Amino acid sequence: MSVAGLKTLPYVCPACRAPVARESVAYCCAACGRSYPILCGIADFRLAPDRYLSLGAERAKAAYLHRYAKDHSFAQTVGEYYRITDDVPPGMARRYAGYVLSGEARGETMLHRLVPAAVSLQVVQPLLDAGCGAGGLVVAAARAGHRVCGLDIALRWLVIAAKRLEEEGLTADLVCADIAHPPFGDATFGAVAAVDLFEHLPDGFASAASIQRLLRTGGRVLATGANRHTLASHPVAGLWGVGFLPAAMRTRYVILRRGSDTLRHMTLLSPGALQGLFARAGFDRMRLDAMAVPSVRGRPGLRRLAVTCYRCMRSTPILNRLLLRIGPVFELTAHKLVDQISDQRNAM
Repeated sequence: MSVAGLKTLPYVCPACRAPVARESVAYCCAACGRSYPILCGIADFRLAPDRYLSLGAERAKAAYLHRYAKDHSFAQTVGEYYRITDDVPPGMARRYAGYVLSGEARGETMLHRLVPAAVSLQVVQPLLDAGCGAGGLVVAAARAGHRVCGLDIALRWLVIAAKRLEEEGLTADLVCADIAHPPFGDATFGAVAAVDLFEHLPDGFASAASIQRLLRTGGRVLATGANRHTLASHPVAGLWGVGFLPAAMRTRYVILRRGSDTLRHMTLLSPGALQGLFARAGFDRMRLDAMAVPSVRGRPGLRRLAVTCYRCMRSTPILNRLLLRIGPVFELTAHKLVDQISDQRNAM
């Protein structure tokens, strides 16, 4: 979706990598004959659905939310999403909805980490938010003047992101696709964000390698995740100790406490595991840190105190390293310093 007149990035077929041409209601690939529909104003380049819904059910849910959003606010649309999502327990639905609604504040923090003040805006454009969800970082980047594209495999979340952009009067490119099979050519982006993405992916290495190809030489990636070895409660499950349990025992524990297995399609990661994926994919100059988080002014006292303590610990080098090992969330920054694709072609 090219919101409010933003020029769309050129697309390629995610299956054969040939250019695609836009027709009235789809993008078509002359090379392999595939067709990719435009649904709810968003190009759908998926070769397969995500692991939560079939393609038909997911598109139907996205269409319903698209209709609902026309007469309701962004916040109401988020609430409606969780009302019709019956596999998320009510307590967790409130927790997740709050997380979505506060996404722009986190997006601003992540944007500053991805594009430091000393880096020219033009150097990193266009910027890709891989796994953009409801578009918190997309909105923050667009507000800061970036040309930004939000990519997600869930069309339903892109519909919600489009509503967020519309409500804020901002523009961005939104596309539905799998980051492991993206509809973009090599070296398209100057920077890539992958916030809370890799624990949801079935093949982390393929996705890291895909991001490496999408980046220009010198490009930077910021990835964040929930630490499976945290001594605090796990950010997604809201439960202590789940990352230390064997898979079968973890499933029984989460179902017992939450009513359903909210981690059923997640791959729990440690900071070192994510760094290993990016190293195998050819990234260099990697740095792990406890994740930067925004302040929480106006929140309940205990929550505000916990975040304030976390931020103070993170600003102290020794405590930062401790938080990286046992804290709830972490971040990885990495660079593409060598254009491996070009080097391989030149060697042929």
